[in-house]
Amino acid sequence: MKRFFFDLVGEIRARDFMGHECSSKNEAKSHAAFIAHRIGTERPSFAKRGNFIAVRDERGAKIFAAPITSTVRHF
Repeated sequence: MKRFFFDLVGEIRARDFMGHECSSKNEAKSHAAFIAHRIGTERPSFAKRGNFIAVRDERGAKIFAAPITSTVRHF
């Protein structure tokens, strides 16, 4: 397993220092999409252009960015 890091980037920034073990880059991408969706659902105000989860590998290379989205509908 490799360790990947999932940073919050945009209006509010947070660097992931602990990381999360994933079996592949594809699993890391799926995990980033899950985090981004959860943040967007729990904090809909974060679901805007420029806010995303950036994935870094063990060397610090950026490999993916998942935009923060929300499925909360406002009527």
